[in-house]
Amino acid sequence: MTLSRIRDNVNWSISKTKGREVTASGEGWEHFRNYLIAKEKYRPDFFLYENNKSAATAIKTQISHELGVPLQYINSSLVSAQNRQRFYAHNFGDVPQPEDRGILLQDILESGVPFRGEKSSCLDASYHKGGNFTGFNKQSGKRLMVAETVRVGHVNKGGQGERIYSIEGKSVTLSALGGGWGSKTGMYAIPLNTTKEGKARTVRASCFKDGLRNLVANDVDKRTCVAVPVPEKTNEKLGIFSPDKIFEVKDGFIEIKGKTYPIKLENGFYHIRKLSPVEAARLQTLPDYYCREVSNSQALKALGNGWTADVVIHLLSFALKNVPKNTPIEVLSLYDGIATGRYCFDKLGYNNIIYHSYEIDKYARQIALSNYPDIICHGDVFEVRNGDWKL
Repeated sequence: MTLSRIRDNVNWSISKTKGREVTASGEGWEHFRNYLIAKEKYRPDFFLYENNKSAATAIKTQISHELGVPLQYINSSLVSAQNRQRFYAHNFGDVPQPEDRGILLQDILESGVPFRGEKSSCLDASYHKGGNFTGFNKQSGKRLMVAETVRVGHVNKGGQGERIYSIEGKSVTLSALGGGWGSKTGMYAIPLNTTKEGKARTVRASCFKDGLRNLVANDVDKRTCVAVPVPEKTNEKLGIFSPDKIFEVKDGFIEIKGKTYPIKLENGFYHIRKLSPVEAARLQTLPDYYCREVSNSQALKALGNGWTADVVIHLLSFALKNVPKNTPIEVLSLYDGIATGRYCFDKLGYNNIIYHSYEIDKYARQIALSNYPDIICHGDVFEVRNGDWKL
């Protein structure tokens, strides 16, 4: 059995403000043609193609025509805490939508923010083993149907990387591009030291010295408390991101760098930051340290370029439902990224894999090989156009 796939094409994304392609021509379409050429030469038993839902209608219509299958739209928010809308083209037959697991951003944070209110959901016991989640209402056990991204405010002019979101919803889509403070993940307001009533406790002046003691033991220490900035770190390996400070929300306003902005948060102290690589990996339903071999910046870029593993696992489970687990499977992955496809086969229990990867980004290849040293790496995907091309 063989399978081919391609990750999303940035030339077609609505996030590309300049030079976005809206017709079946140009650089983006040439990348897609590589997929068509490889599919014709390789003749896989199954194929899978993924791209951004925001691609122009003319492009999506032509893709469906060229591949001879309808497009299936799936939002990663069904299986993760990320609002990530994608379309998939495959020959797997009629595949239903994944079941909504009701996972919110607050459920995957490293900071361990406690559950609050009816919106909260809980993690499956196997979470740390494989990055999979199961969401339930904490009190009633009923599944949640929450897919909103809740924007509570912004700084400066409110550009894409300057927006602040609540953790009681879904995250915005991870991006390989983007600037501003939030860069590739967006910025999130994380309440500090939340009480049972859902209010943020006061923050000690020495919070950055006391570490976790401040977050859990403030009701023991009765001294007068004030909020002070956490010193910004310059070494990204420490996992601290700028702006990494504590801010006070009072009467619907927050002061950041001497400027006051309206914000839709309860009074209290908040940590305003972007997401860590571990949290971004969780959004893509990958193991926490899947991207451990590269810098935080490269990890976030790679994860933003990738796909949500549990969506692909859901799709592949229907393609492979009649295939025994010990069957030899050869995979051709074009624009492979960080070998999420290889991970998906592992999660499904297929380990007799010959995995061919076409990827030119050295950091993505480094991540892929650190997790799966047996991957057979090839060069530029345009090699498929050579007359004598074969694996």
